[in-house]
Amino acid sequence: MAFASAPSCSIPLRVIHLRASLMRRLDQLRLTLSDQVESLPFGNETWMQTERELVAAEQALRQLRSLEC
Repeated sequence: MAFASAPSCSIPLRVIHLRASLMRRLDQLRLTLSDQVESLPFGNETWMQTERELVAAEQALRQLRSLEC
């Protein structure tokens, strides 16, 4: 009896680890940004750096996902 194998997708382990790290960082950045926006006095724009890093991490995660099959 022959068994048909399901199609497989070989995602490099480094990509899997990178994706997991990016997702953890995104969670951290979202929490930090939320706290910063709620607690900073008017005129303090330090939250903008966190926002830029958050956007960059989201873009990197999208690029990684596009490499997957």
